[in-house]
This record gives sequence, structure tokens and C-alpha cells, in this order.
Amino acid sequence: MKRKHYFFVVCLFAVTVILLSACSSLDSSKKYTDSVPSVTLDVLNRGSDAFYGCDVNISIKEFIDLGFEFGDEFNVVLENDLYRYEFKSVPFYNGYYTKTGDPLLCGYGYAVKENRGEDYVYTRTDYPYLRFCYNNREMWNLLHLTTDMKCTITLVKRGGYAYEQNLVGGLTYSKEFADYMAKNDVSHEAVFGNFRAVKSKAMKENVLFRSASPYDNANNRAPYVNNLMKEYGIDYVLNLADSQSKIDRYAKSDVWTKLDYSTKLLREGRVSLMSMSAAYEGAAYQSALVSGLKAALDKGATRILFHCTEGKDRTGFVGVLLEGLCGATYDEMLYDYMVTYDNYYALTEQSDKMAYEYIVELKFNDMIYYLLTFDPSLEAEGDGTYDLSKVTPVNYARASENLLKKAGMSDANIKGLLKILKK
Repeated sequence: MKRKHYFFVVCLFAVTVILLSACSSLDSSKKYTDSVPSVTLDVLNRGSDAFYGCDVNISIKEFIDLGFEFGDEFNVVLENDLYRYEFKSVPFYNGYYTKTGDPLLCGYGYAVKENRGEDYVYTRTDYPYLRFCYNNREMWNLLHLTTDMKCTITLVKRGGYAYEQNLVGGLTYSKEFADYMAKNDVSHEAVFGNFRAVKSKAMKENVLFRSASPYDNANNRAPYVNNLMKEYGIDYVLNLADSQSKIDRYAKSDVWTKLDYSTKLLREGRVSLMSMSAAYEGAAYQSALVSGLKAALDKGATRILFHCTEGKDRTGFVGVLLEGLCGATYDEMLYDYMVTYDNYYALTEQSDKMAYEYIVELKFNDMIYYLLTFDPSLEAEGDGTYDLSKVTPVNYARASENLLKKAGMSDANIKGLLKILKK
């Protein structure tokens, strides 16, 4: 008799949990507890950013209000009548703090709070929904995601990724010019616009530049980059982020009339609109880059600027590739990449060595390891990494050239590009 009673109680409990979980997916204001750690949501659309993940039908704030925290660990299921995908041990971060290809739940732009229970501060406005995605890969396209899917998010462990979140979760930035300053002999305007010439002993001076967007003013930086482009005589722009439809939308904003130099280059056909995702390993990214470089060569470019929105992710890999092509050293490429983190977040090796090294391994070295797969003379370790102490500028140059050739760039095009960039 006792066994039957026990079985009945277990079944009743299981049904209760299922019902509560189903009800909670309809009531996003319900506060979650450890006994009801799951929520099922509609997939709304492909995320509007460069990571090509999916938005789910809950805001970041509403998700946090359910009792979940940045640094928590989840299992995620995406499914409809045709497909079912299960993802184990998925982190919830306020930034893209996973390696390329790893899944995450992202609430980009929320500042870290000091103590559990305090409110987070939302510093951006372009992520209206919680986003589930791969880092630097096109989840929406790769998995054939559709808007009839459901996304079930189940808590596995509170604080399962708290160390990583606490280490770099404070990397949020302001959109206000007054919150920045000149430093390291770099002007206030250049720091704010993340604008700089790419430097290497192997490269000519002031021929290759990178920045935040001079067209998309979502982060208030476009007018500053516009003025710096004019000052340095930029004559061709590789716009990694935008399509013509986006440009048409920006043109309706009040700030557009201030972008005199940026719009002049557009009118003259000296801007490649490349609309690239962040998936730098993909054929679409690489072929778009090659098309843009060919167009710059055809226009007789002498001073080229490349940018995405922030000048960080898509721009970061293009910087590595073009510097590597010219024979830059690892340290030169690393320095150029990490200037962005100093400009936006004041993160340097001196300010926070642990966070700095984490970003180097997570972001920069991930790009380097991928690039080096294009040099057949090198042998990777079992985990896909390389002994970087044995890699020379010759290896970086060979790998970069092979990648560009694979993406459709001819020997003559590469020779022409090197004539512009290399000493």
C-alpha cells in the first residue's frame, strides 16, 4: 500500500511540475524558483545583429525577473515538427564570452550588478529580446531555424558560469562622448570612434585604417569617424556591416547631414556594402571580403578603412587577416586587436591582467588558430590549437594568402593589395 501511495505522489508531483512549467511560459511576470526552472518560448525571428542567432519571445529584463542570473547554466531545446536540437551546458552572459561555435544565451549590454538581488542596468537599446545563438557562427542558417519553433530553456545550475561572467561581464560601454578621454597620444575623438591606422613594421604607414561605423549612428560614433576619415584622406571604405537597405534607413536620421565625407564616398561609389555576419569561418564572409577588396583595387584605393558596427568582431578578423598577409608578428596583431578593448572598456593588461588574458585566448587566439589552418606546413595540437612560439610571420602571411585565394582572390589581386599595404 505504501508503494502505491509513493508512486501516486511521484506522478502527481511530476504532473504538477509540467503544468507549472507550461503555465509559466504564458506568464513572463512569474518569479521562478529552483523547483520550476524551465520556460518555453516562441522563436520570433533571426536576431538582427551579426551573429545570426534567434530571438525568443521574452525581453532580457523579463528573463532576469524570472529569477535567472547572468552566469547561470542552462540546457536549451529548439524544436518544431521537423527538427529537434538539444544543447547542453549553455551559459547566460551579457556578452559574447564563448569560443567560436559555442552556444550561449545572450543579454548583450546589461551591466554587471554588485550583489545578487540588485537591478541590472541596461546600457543599450538594440537587443529587445533574449537571444540564443552560436558565437561567430550562423545558427539560424546552419540549423534551418524557423519562426514556428519553440525554445525551452531549463536551468541546470545557478552560477555554473559565474566565474567567466564575473571575470569579463563588466565589459559594457557608454554611448556618450563625454565619458571618454584622450589617452596614449590618441585624441578623444579617435578613442571614442575606435579609429586608428593599423600598424606593423611590415606595413606602410597610414594606408589601412579601422574604426566604428561612419554610417550607423546607433552608438553615437558616426560623426566622429566621419571627421577622422576626412582628416586622414580615406578614399575607400569596406563597410562590413551594412546593406543598401540599412543605408537607406540611416539616411532618414537627423545625423545623416553631418556625415558629409561618409556620404560623399557613398555617392562616388567608393564604399563596398558587404552586409557580413560575424561568422568569419564561413564562405559568405570570406567571399564578401574578397569582393570588397577587389572593388577597392578597381577604384585605385590608396587609403582604405574597414569597419563593422563597433569595429570589434567582424573588423577584428579582417585586421588579423590583412596584417598577417603583410607579415605582421603575433604581438603586432594582438596589440592592434586589443586596442579596441582599451578604447571601449579601458581594459588593458595592466588594468586587469586576468580579464585581458581571458579575452586574448577566447577571442584573439581563436581567430589566430583558425587562420593558421590555412598553412599546411603547420601541425595543430589535438585540441586544434597551435604552439604559437613556433609560428613565424611567414606562416601568418602564407595562411592569409591561402585563405584569400580559397575565397576567390587571384594572385594578381593579392599582389595589388600588397603593393598598397606592404613596405
